[in-house]
Amino acid sequence: MKSKSINVGDMFLKQGDPKTVWVVEQLVDLPGLPLHAELKAQGYRTRMITMSQEVLTDHRLFHRIEDR
Repeated sequence: MKSKSINVGDMFLKQGDPKTVWVVEQLVDLPGLPLHAELKAQGYRTRMITMSQEVLTDHRLFHRIEDR
């Protein structure tokens, strides 16, 4: 079974967008909400998204990758 933990620097590919590598920039832990991660698109200055840990670890939506 793959790890469900998310760390700064982890990289992901989003299903349906295999050319964009998303890198975890920081973790966001707010009271009453699941852990979230702010991700930045590699090679872009301002393209960012925020996703919950549950979404990032769902292989139907995102795929964790090793360093490229």
